[in-house]
Amino acid sequence: MCAKLFTALIIFNFTIFINCELIEIEDGKLKGTVLKTRKGLDIQSFLGIPYAEPPEGELRFKPPVPNKKWERTKDATKFGPVCMQLYEGTEYSMSENCLHLNVFTKSLNSSDLKPVIVYIHGGAYYAGAALFNLPDYLLDRDVVFVTLNYRLGIFGFLALGNEHAYGNMGLKDQALALNWIQKNIAKFGGDPNQVTITGMSAGGFSVTAQMASEMSKGTFHKVIAMSGAITWQTGLDRDNIELAKQVAQKLNCSTNMNDLIDCLKTESAKEIAAVSIELLSLTWVKKDSLQMNQISCLRMEISPKFRIKFLYLIESKILYHLALLSKNESLELLNNKFPEIASRCFFFRGNGIKTTEEIANIFKKHYLPFEKIDMRSFNSLAQLCGDGTIGYGVHKFAHYISKFTDVYYYKFSYIGRYSNFNYPGNKPYGIHHNDDNQYVVVSNNPPMIKESDPENFMVERMTRIWEQFAKYGDPNNPNDEFLADMNWPKHNSDNEYFLDIGEYFIEKQGLYLERYQVWDNLENSSYSQFTFSSTFSILLLVMLLKISF
Repeated sequence: MCAKLFTALIIFNFTIFINCELIEIEDGKLKGTVLKTRKGLDIQSFLGIPYAEPPEGELRFKPPVPNKKWERTKDATKFGPVCMQLYEGTEYSMSENCLHLNVFTKSLNSSDLKPVIVYIHGGAYYAGAALFNLPDYLLDRDVVFVTLNYRLGIFGFLALGNEHAYGNMGLKDQALALNWIQKNIAKFGGDPNQVTITGMSAGGFSVTAQMASEMSKGTFHKVIAMSGAITWQTGLDRDNIELAKQVAQKLNCSTNMNDLIDCLKTESAKEIAAVSIELLSLTWVKKDSLQMNQISCLRMEISPKFRIKFLYLIESKILYHLALLSKNESLELLNNKFPEIASRCFFFRGNGIKTTEEIANIFKKHYLPFEKIDMRSFNSLAQLCGDGTIGYGVHKFAHYISKFTDVYYYKFSYIGRYSNFNYPGNKPYGIHHNDDNQYVVVSNNPPMIKESDPENFMVERMTRIWEQFAKYGDPNNPNDEFLADMNWPKHNSDNEYFLDIGEYFIEKQGLYLERYQVWDNLENSSYSQFTFSSTFSILLLVMLLKISF
């Protein structure tokens, strides 16, 4: 008999059964459990399946190593630990032994294989976990759903430019998990030739990065990228040695390159996580063998691979939580230091062709209508933050990739009762980063939407769009009652079509083109040489992205 799962699963509204499911894959036997969707359908669930060896000891900071086979039946009835991070108030177990994935399916029938949707969580590469994104909604559709953990922060992205730490181990973890899925997913009723990878925020960055990686070649066939793309205008450097030295100093390790890595391998994972998070893990992501951040590289890597594939690129409207405006010292800093800090705060860096003061003046001219920055500037700053952090990079990626494959582009504008940002009066303030995601997967916030709730129609819409695209590479389905009035045209730089998903489906053209032209002009006259030296910009980005998982 299987033990009941009383912790995280109960929190997320799963109904637990006592019976077990047994399955044998290439690595050995697994004992799973049966859960239920919100509509009462059975979910055969296999949780905490290792896809790599624990990246501990000598494997810390190294690329992932495929897991060894196990002899006894492995208990797959509960989630494994989340990867090391500083997650305030968490009651979840954290460990370096976190490279696990979870498979949810309604049928183990290998003669009737279903499309597979693989969800890669967000969290700015320093937070989040697979167990925060659950299948109650998507498993009401005819798909197999997979979530996975990958290393975060310094553990996933230390890059010293040598054999001690090549960098981007977290992205390589994802690539190894995708290869594992190719080898094993048919045993769970999933079709290895119908794999769609999706993620939001850092997950969106991740799935577009996997498009440019030879490590992932042939492991997926469609992409749903929500609010994130690798064409983020700040670019990436080859290493993060200076950041590594700062961590070493805080841990009383030598900053000598020959000794630094040995010392970091002996320190406790918890201490390293606590120190490195102060430096913002997003800055750990670097160039390496993935070669993922240059348009010339995308042209070389993506265009041959995606001539016969589809990309379904999604961008949600961004409204960032600018609570710093409520603090007088932050307002004072913005007003007094805007020329010096604007390029860092809003993520555009120049090489001297445009000075930081010139960049700040351009931002002010096009985004900020008032001479003084105060609460009247809330929406304007939200647009500036959103464009600099997510929107413009996604816009660039959509334009470029549409030369090689089909792109369906959307703006999410539906406002329900729940949001990741409530202001004032604890009510949603517009559409916030991650709000569309709440209608696709069940997370720890907000509560699960029931069939009787007014938001139910949006869950039906979004999950049917996901299912339709995972099956056919085209979200349109005039025969589906929830999608019958949707006519979603393909996007490219000539027609600029996108779909506004709100109370109704509305076909539109030209998403924020006037604002993005500002960034185009800046990029055409400048090349990135950015550093995260401003404490203000670090705190701002942490605050903006911390809920994106």
